[in-house]
Amino acid sequence: MKLRKILVPALLLVAIISGIAIGSTRWLKIYEHVVYFDNLPEYLQGLRILQISDLHSNHPTRINIDIWPHIAGLDFDLAVITGDIVLDGAWGAAGPVTYLNPHKDGLSALAARVPTFFVEGNHESRTSNLFVPIMRDLGIRFLLNEVHEFEFGGGLLTIVGTKDHSTMVREDSFDEMLALFDEPADFRLVLTHQPQIFDLVNHTGQMLLLAGHTHGGQIRLPFLPTLYAPGQGLMPRYGAGFYHHDDAILYVSRGIGTTYFPIRFWSRPEVAIFELRSR
Repeated sequence: MKLRKILVPALLLVAIISGIAIGSTRWLKIYEHVVYFDNLPEYLQGLRILQISDLHSNHPTRINIDIWPHIAGLDFDLAVITGDIVLDGAWGAAGPVTYLNPHKDGLSALAARVPTFFVEGNHESRTSNLFVPIMRDLGIRFLLNEVHEFEFGGGLLTIVGTKDHSTMVREDSFDEMLALFDEPADFRLVLTHQPQIFDLVNHTGQMLLLAGHTHGGQIRLPFLPTLYAPGQGLMPRYGAGFYHHDDAILYVSRGIGTTYFPIRFWSRPEVAIFELRSR
């Protein structure tokens, strides 16, 4: 009887924890944020930006989460994909084309609906030359340390897309990236994969910087901040959510997929929409 009193609650606890672990991998969360700036240009009022990050597609016939029906019902004006659309270690001889197959219809439908932009993550950093034609064929603009001007509301939004931090370390191309910020702009939307870029850019101009990479820790403890993030180590400065510095705002997405360890715990996958407004 005593053993039963101990065993039943223990099994119940294991079942609850297992359910949370599995659910944290499958329960997609849709966030809608209103982001306020002091001097947002009038023509950018109400612009809605969809962010997708860290899909980590790694199987030719299966999607870990089918995000596309959820996205179809959302309202937004442009879409950005902030890296790690595949899981590079899973490619083998098939290459990224095969591992993008489950998402290709969703990606092309997204690009047909609104202007869509992609920046590389660390999982694409050594094969970006393969992704340029793939993204072009899907109708998606791939920004590799490039500036693009997006027309909205009778004005131009400056979009900066950087190479991944790992690429810039390998190529020693941080100066090339920083030169993208030399020209004045009323407002910048900055797309990058690893959030450490936020420490390098000039924060005096108004900008929204969207990043991913951390998965929010992927495995974390309830009610505690992110404990570990690749590239930042233990107790990372940028784990998940919003960070502010002068006129610049950083948002770090928890992303959607998983890396080589296919579990998320207390870190639900997400996509987010940001609506720009003046304070």
